[in-house]
Amino acid sequence: MPRLFLGMAMFVLTGAASAVEPGSTIMPIQMLYQNWSVPKASDFVRDGAGLKPALQAVCDVPQEKSGEALAQAKQQWLMALSSWEKLSAVSTGPLIERRSQRQIDFMPTRPRMIEAAIKSSPASLADLELIGTPAKGLPALEWLLWVSPIKPASAECRYAVLISEEIEREAQALSEAYSKAANKQAGEETAKAALSELVNQWVGGIEHLRWANMEMPVRVALTAKNKTEPVFPRRSGEAMSMLWSAEWDALRTLATGKGFSMESTLRSRGHNQLADVLASSTLNTDKAMQGLRIADQSRLLDAARELAALKRLVEDRVAPALGVTIGFSDADGD
Repeated sequence: MPRLFLGMAMFVLTGAASAVEPGSTIMPIQMLYQNWSVPKASDFVRDGAGLKPALQAVCDVPQEKSGEALAQAKQQWLMALSSWEKLSAVSTGPLIERRSQRQIDFMPTRPRMIEAAIKSSPASLADLELIGTPAKGLPALEWLLWVSPIKPASAECRYAVLISEEIEREAQALSEAYSKAANKQAGEETAKAALSELVNQWVGGIEHLRWANMEMPVRVALTAKNKTEPVFPRRSGEAMSMLWSAEWDALRTLATGKGFSMESTLRSRGHNQLADVLASSTLNTDKAMQGLRIADQSRLLDAARELAALKRLVEDRVAPALGVTIGFSDADGD
């Protein structure tokens, strides 16, 4: 289920803080870009760059030692997944402009396309550009690490290394784009538009987490004629736990974290009582989100209800207080 993509323009107004009027939107947005977007993009560059050496190690070791190398590659993939989910949970600016979500994290994985891609023996990033996105990115690597594990000196291993190079290239391009965008100057009206789109993206992100990544798989399993286990977007329970944690970390921080947050912006405008309500609801949700596992279906549904309540609070009360109109998208659930 797609997230809400609105195409927010990224910027930071440079200059003395004294030039910004009280209640202005410019300063909160400046703090967002400086303290959130650029650092999160840098984290993804770091963890994405670790994929290639980890995968190359699997390709190069003797067969009898491949188990340890494969385990290390899985851990590096989980680290890259975590930094990616934190960056993309609330998609803005370059993520949308470059269509990075599709390039890095196309879902669902298409195993047959991966197999066909491997048989085509791509030898360079130029060759890889001729292969469809469903056979690449983090989901394809997950398939090659967990479902059909790569082996030393294999075509599958070489293909995995090439995919990692493409991910690293896109991560670097994203980081450079965010850094460049963060130095652009803009005025109050552009800042207001950016805040409006950010809040809408946040609402789309929390709905994507609640419905597509948590509640829908459980509901489908519970209503199936034959008892089945939920089918989650990721292939491993460890990856799903990492995804839930990372996406919620981003959403929680942008709701009530230090630096820029919806809570701090409310307080800067004198809405302290509403800011307290937002902080309390976010804390309740945070408690429900701790330590989730794919086997905890009742806890997943409980957490989904807390996410839904927090979303409604932002839609019904926080957004109007911030002067934001909430739009609709196919990220909306039931």
